[in-house]
Amino acid sequence: MRKVKKSAYLFTIVFFTLLITYSCSVPFLPEVPPSSYSLEAAINVLTGKYYLLDSGYINGFGDMNLGEGRYAIFDGVDGMFMIFRYEDPEQAKENWSKVTKKYGNPFKMKYVKINMGSYGVFTIRLEKTDLYAWFKDNWLVVITGDGVEGFIQDVNNVYKTLKR
Repeated sequence: MRKVKKSAYLFTIVFFTLLITYSCSVPFLPEVPPSSYSLEAAINVLTGKYYLLDSGYINGFGDMNLGEGRYAIFDGVDGMFMIFRYEDPEQAKENWSKVTKKYGNPFKMKYVKINMGSYGVFTIRLEKTDLYAWFKDNWLVVITGDGVEGFIQDVNNVYKTLKR
């Protein structure tokens, strides 16, 4: 009986260690455009890598009001890119928190929420789509879609290049 308890205990520790290791790692360090960029410039700079199919103004995501922003749909990306620019970096953080509170579910297999104060990253797998949201400086970026990890890395690399 004692051996069974010990084995179950060891299995539980190994299982949760693996779960934490694979589901809670930082998927990327978020990058955003320079604070002097407009919403249009933040989208247009991505057209060097992706062909822009559609773009327009939005004021939120889902039923959440996140302020004035822009959306973009790019060729070859199965998802939508949304970006919001604020006067105050605290607004970006507050609106990111709205998204994480609405969609956050730490019991999902693909769930990461990291708030480092000056930036935050949130990812979750919803029914048939992924949701990525991050804030840094006075920007909030929200990307939804299926298989958008490569696109997210490209967005980050483009924005990182701008900061250099």
